[in-house]
Amino acid sequence: MTDTQQYNLTQVTEELMAFLDERTESIRRTLDQLNQLRASVIRRDEPALRQMQDVLPLAAAQRQQADDRQRQICQAFSLILQCRPDEVNLTRVGQYLDPEHKAALRSKQRLLRDLMNRLALEQAATEQLLRECERLNRMILEGIIGKRNQTLTYTPYGQARREVHQPILSMRM
Repeated sequence: MTDTQQYNLTQVTEELMAFLDERTESIRRTLDQLNQLRASVIRRDEPALRQMQDVLPLAAAQRQQADDRQRQICQAFSLILQCRPDEVNLTRVGQYLDPEHKAALRSKQRLLRDLMNRLALEQAATEQLLRECERLNRMILEGIIGKRNQTLTYTPYGQARREVHQPILSMRM
């Protein structure tokens, strides 16, 4: 590797390390948000849920920026390592680093893997809670308005009135 390539590798490696730190913090924030979401659903804290909903567009934009930055870093490494961008991964990058940077990269890689495993568990727990809420709400509604096969209501005189699952208001003139 030439001196210029080594210099570029060092520069891009420093950028990668900073990016991995940011990604780690992003995953931690996501874990906190999932915990907050579950707590808010359980407590029925509508203001907190609305506040979380309002933040979603900003979070999506930040994720898009992070993904773009990741692609740029992969592109830079692919030029230095002379491979395709889709062949760039942390293990491959580590093969070209000095022992100090390699150890730091492996440490960050392990931390990210652990956080991603935890994120998968937390996401599954959140999804399970939301599905259970959906199931309970459906049961409550069925108890109030009846199941799909129970389509008639009756007047106090025993006459069938209307189908439950039809619109309550008619907009016909």
